[in-house]
Formats: sequence, structure tokens, C-alpha cells
Amino acid sequence: MLGPAEHPWLDPLWRRVALVVFCGGWTVVEFTMGNTGWASIVGAITAYAGWCYLYAYKGSAVPSAEASEKAREDEVQ
Repeated sequence: MLGPAEHPWLDPLWRRVALVVFCGGWTVVEFTMGNTGWASIVGAITAYAGWCYLYAYKGSAVPSAEASEKAREDEVQ
């Protein structure tokens, strides 16, 4: 339904951690403002993002530019 979560932009760990931390912060803000409905929704998004991007992330199928360059060098030798 949502499609694959793997994307080359998300390959660096710090980007995935930043995404989950941002969602968690948003959850806290909604809860402290008294919006428990929105806090629940964003909390569910945070939980899904944590599972999807930190636990089950396998990396993109597109090789990075570094890996592609190294493969070309290996072919030449």
C-alpha cells in the first residue's frame, strides 16, 4: 500500500535517525499542547518510521556513486 521505504536519499543512517527524532519531537509538541488526537496519530507515524527506517531498513537497490566508481576500477584492472 505505501510502497517500499528504501530510497537512496535515506541510505545514510543520520538522515533516518533525524527523521524519527523529528517525528518524536512533533509527537511531544502535540501532546504538550493538549492535542491528544494528533499526538496519537503522529506517535503512530513515529513508531512506523522507527520500525521502517531503523529496524527493517535494508538499503536502496541503487548503488552509490562511490560503489559504482569502485566497480568500474575493478573491471579495468
